Parts: sequence; structure tokens; C-alpha cells
Amino acid sequence: MTNQTQVKQPGKIWPIVLIIVTILVFMAVSAFFLLFVLNRFELQIFLRGEEFVEIPIGRTYEESGAEARLVGSHFFKDGIPLDVEVRSNGSVDSSLPGEYEIYYGAMFRNMSASRQRIVRVVDLNPPRITLISDPYAYTIPGEPYREEGYSAWDDCDGDITTSVVREEKDGFVTYTVWDRGNNRTSVTRKIRYFDPIPPQITLLGETRVYAEAGENYAEPGWTAQDNVDGDLSERVQVSDTVERYLAGDYVVTYSVKDAAGNTATAQRTVTVVPKGIPNVEMPSERVIYLTFDDGPGPYTRQVLEILEEYDAKATFFVLNTDNVDVLQDIAKAGHAIGIHSMTHDYQEVYASPEAFFHDLLSMQQLIREKAGVETYLMRFPGGSSNTVSRFNPGIMTYLTQAVEDNGFCYFDWNVDSDDSGGARSKEKVYENVVAGVKDRKTAIVLMHDVKKYSVEALEEILIWGREKGYEFRSLDMTSPRAHHGVNN
Repeated sequence: MTNQTQVKQPGKIWPIVLIIVTILVFMAVSAFFLLFVLNRFELQIFLRGEEFVEIPIGRTYEESGAEARLVGSHFFKDGIPLDVEVRSNGSVDSSLPGEYEIYYGAMFRNMSASRQRIVRVVDLNPPRITLISDPYAYTIPGEPYREEGYSAWDDCDGDITTSVVREEKDGFVTYTVWDRGNNRTSVTRKIRYFDPIPPQITLLGETRVYAEAGENYAEPGWTAQDNVDGDLSERVQVSDTVERYLAGDYVVTYSVKDAAGNTATAQRTVTVVPKGIPNVEMPSERVIYLTFDDGPGPYTRQVLEILEEYDAKATFFVLNTDNVDVLQDIAKAGHAIGIHSMTHDYQEVYASPEAFFHDLLSMQQLIREKAGVETYLMRFPGGSSNTVSRFNPGIMTYLTQAVEDNGFCYFDWNVDSDDSGGARSKEKVYENVVAGVKDRKTAIVLMHDVKKYSVEALEEILIWGREKGYEFRSLDMTSPRAHHGVNN
């Protein structure tokens, strides 16, 4: 086969070119129509930076500027930048807080645009509060704080002292203030409390009260008030130095301390009045006072019989023995009964004034019960000159005065039969008594009715005394007392 080249004819290509050109023109016209007829353009201003700007007071405002763009309604919505001058109008005073407006404007052909930016100058610095402190100022607890002073200053508002709000609570004062920028400052002051005022003690009744020796004085009472702590009556401490057995003036001290450490004291004088004892009446006759200690014992009834036979009276200084029932017979026979001791235990009796008087009054009560008599005659265990009490220094000096202040008469002796010492026979007892009595007008003789040889010597002593013109009497409150010298 023979290949034959087919050549296209030019007349057949041009219609195709024409169609293509027609299509392109249509598309261009359509694009122009869409861009410039249907897509309407307007002039807009675009701000550089934020539309609302906030700067602290005192900082210089830096303008960011703006630009003009053509913005289409359908296309080029982000705008087409234009080389057009954008003018600005407005200023910012950064020294004054407030809101400032910056206006922007531009012209392009027959279009114009405007825009604004808001600049806020804000006060971010809080005000300052200065407290005035007086080193000598204080507040009494329970009372309102007395203001020492303060001031408040704001960099923008100036002196705002009058705007300060105070609150006092739980020992602190809080000061708070706001400036016009709503900045808040708060400071606290600790209140210095000091109470220099001591309490006051009021004594009820008289400032001097009286009590009879041996009796407790009747305390009239007291009250105590404090300016802060109120009623302190129950916290009053009483220092009572009253020696109720010993006559004299004593000071009772009342003291109280408040919570601040202030102390108040008051004093009352208590006068212990002696009961008093009769004065001594010296007998005009020659008198022997026979006294028997440490009974009643197994020989006491025999002593009573001998005394009755010779119509003689004697005095019995008694203890609490197994023979106390004899006390009733002694009293019935007209003899005197005196107190010697309930226990005759030196360590117990002389331990203290209270111990001694407990012993003394207990024996007085026992005599009252057994003999039916009230006696205030007494003899110290060991005598007033004893040294067995020296374990308690000064006790005898105290007691010799105290017993008389309490209405008791104490009797020592001026004739000692020595029947508790070296005299162990009736002959020796007799000799000692006679030797001691013969040169005296009045004699107080110490014997013991618990010693058999003393009882045996009694009759001869009575006979000798009668022959020498002596009367044998019992002691009473007016009798000679023959006090020894006190050795303690």
C-alpha cells in the first residue's frame, strides 16, 4: 500500500481558534464584572496593634499607627493595601488616669474612611498608709484603742487620709484605703496594752477588830475590784499572823494581783484581848499549899483520907490516868483540881502553841466531865522552867504569857520534895519538905501522889506544919504562884 500524507486545510482551524478566543473574552468580561461590579469596594482603615490599649500611669504612650486598604464585599476581604496617608488626631496624657481616643482618617479618590483607638491610662500603683507611733502610748485592756495617728497618700489622688477605714479587732487595728483606680492598701497595727492601775481591796467592817484570847477573831470580810479583771475578791490572799492565844496587836495583810501583775494590799489590825486573871492576894497567915502532880493514882484515895483526918486542903494537878474517876471525890472533899496534862508527852505537848492548848483544853474538858468543876489552875509539865522543851526554841516564853492571857493561872513551886528525884523514902521526903518550908511564910510544895513514900510522909508533914502554925490550903486564882525563871 502506498502511504499518503493528509494535509489539513487552514479553513478548518480558524473556527476553533475563534471559539477559544470568544470563551476567553467572555471569561475576562465576567471576571471584570464580578470584581468590579458585583464586588463593591470600600475604603477601610486597619489599626496596627490593639484597638483597646491599656498602659500604666506614667508610661509614655507609643503610637502604633494604621494603614488604608480597599476591601471588597465578596473578594479581597482582607483588603488591598493602598499607598495613602492615614492621618491621626488625639493625644494621651499618661500622667492622668482616664480613657483617651485616637482618631484615624484617610481619603482615596471619592472614598473616605475613619477609625478610632481607645487608650486607657490606668493607675496600678496602690496608695501608701503611714502609721504614726508614740512610744509612750498604751491602751488599758478592755478599753478602746486611743489612736496614735496615721496618714494615707496616693500618687494620683494625693492626700487620701480622710478615706481611710479603721477596724479594731482582737488586739489589732486594721487601716484600709482605696484610690480612684480601685487600688487597695491595708496595714495593721498591734495594740500595745498596758494596765498600770492596781486592783483595789475594800475591807468590810472596821480596820481594827477585837478577839478574846483563845478565840478566833471573826473576819468581817473583804472585796477586791480591778479596772480590767473585775471582781477579784476570791483571789485575795490573806496573811494571818494572829496568835490567838497571845494577847497583843497583830496585822492581817490582804493582797491580790491582777492579770497585768499589779498588786494591791490592805491591812487590818486584830487586837487579841487577854481574858485577865485575878491579882495575887498574899495571905496574912502562915500557909502551906500542898500540891500533888501526875495523879490520880493508886494512892490518891489514901491521900484524901489523910487530908480529911487533919482537916487539910491540897491541890491536885492531874493527868488523864486510869484513876480519873477519883476526880469527883477530890472535888467533893473541897480540894482544888488543876490541869497538868492530857498526855504528859513533852514532844507532843510542846510541839507548838496549838498542840499545847489542845492538850490543856482537852484535860480541862475531862475534869469538867469527871469532877463537875471548871478549873483554870494549871501547872506546866516539867514546870515553867523546864528545859525539855528546848527542841522548840522560845515555846515556854510564849506559853507562860499565853496561858495567863487565856485566863489560866499557872503554878510552879518554891519547895520541892524531890520525890521524883533523889528522895526515895518517906524520911527523905519529909526532910526535904520541912527544910524547904521552915523559913517561909507561904510555901507551895511539890509532891507526887503516885509515889508511895510521899504518901507515907504526908501525915508527918501535916503534923509538923500544924505545930509550926501553918494552915494547909488549896490553891485558887488569887494564891501566890511561885513562878520560876523561864529557861526557854
